[in-house]
Amino acid sequence: MRNALCDRYGETVHYAVLDGRSIVYRAKLDPRVGAVRLTSVVGGRNPAHCTAVGKLLLAAALPTEQAVRDWVGDQPLATPTDRSIATVEQLHAELERVRVTGYGAEDGETEPGVNCLAVPAYLTSPTVASGAISISSLSYRTPAQKLVDELPVIRAIVAGTPENR
Repeated sequence: MRNALCDRYGETVHYAVLDGRSIVYRAKLDPRVGAVRLTSVVGGRNPAHCTAVGKLLLAAALPTEQAVRDWVGDQPLATPTDRSIATVEQLHAELERVRVTGYGAEDGETEPGVNCLAVPAYLTSPTVASGAISISSLSYRTPAQKLVDELPVIRAIVAGTPENR
């Protein structure tokens, strides 16, 4: 499935899991042609609230504003870029959006000029996401809206629907 996404969109594909306040990249696949090196590495971490995969997984784990407050605690949210979510209220609103749409999105929140779209991966259970699969792209090359418009295809590929592999 990751190869199919990488080949179709010509962008980097990740599989990541939630670990506390971070996401951990468990797999990364760069396109065969035209790859631009992103800073992510297998085993590397990013603040969960700044990434598409993290927001997707947090949306399931933190269903209320109080749950978000408890998760944040008294430590400030990291802000790797000026576009990063910085408050409990912003994070809660974004997690509400994720629950409604069913996908996580990021627009320059961990790296300037990089956007990302993530969908759940059900590798160990048909009902509980084991992690998330994302497509990370350069904003000028693959705008976020293109990925959003392709969401049904992306979901089908991740689900392993044969006609979309």
